[in-house]
Order: sequence, then structure tokens, then C-alpha cells
Amino acid sequence: MQVLSLRYKDTSYAFNIILPKKRFGLDALRKKLNGEGIQKVLSELELTYMTKTLISRSILKMMVETDFKLKEALIAMGVTEMFSDYADLTGISKAPSLKVSDAVHEAIIEVSQIRSSQ
Repeated sequence: MQVLSLRYKDTSYAFNIILPKKRFGLDALRKKLNGEGIQKVLSELELTYMTKTLISRSILKMMVETDFKLKEALIAMGVTEMFSDYADLTGISKAPSLKVSDAVHEAIIEVSQIRSSQ
């Protein structure tokens, strides 16, 4: 795989583009990548930030929307009480018998030819 990492002005953040080396290898790359694999690739990038390489790049306009259902992941990590009838959320609301019914993370990344936004 190939990775292009573009730092934002605030260098704490970067826009990372991961591409397959083979022309029609995107499906295989998507199946192979998981959270652990992406973290490994990004941690290896830290070494290359020390050197500056000038490259010519062209990135098409795009918009990617995604969502991740968090409820199952939170329950698997042991965060269960807030979803139950016995939830105690009095620290954030005075409403009686309040509980969380679902948790979802949604993200939109829009890239223009000039800049990207998160």
C-alpha cells in the first residue's frame, strides 16, 4: 500500500490517503485494513515526518460520509448501565428514568481542490 499524508496548518492533524499499489487492488486493501492495521501504518509514518519530500499531487473533489453504531461496541467494552432501565443519568439531567437508547458516531469528510475540512 501507499500512504500520502498531508499535514494541516495545526500539525497535530493530517489528512491521510491510503491507496493500493496495484491499480485494481482497492477491494483487497479494504478487506485487509482494520483499526489495528491502520494504526500500524500511521505510526510508521511518524518517522517520515522528519524529512520533507516535494511531490506533485492532484486530489479530486470528494465527499465521504460514514457512521458507526457505537452501542454494541460500548456494551462489549462493559459500558452497559446507561442503556438499561437502571441507568443513573442524574448528573446530566433531572428527568426521571432517563436512559440512552442508542449511540452513533457520524463523520463527513469533504475534500475540495483547494482544501479539506473535517
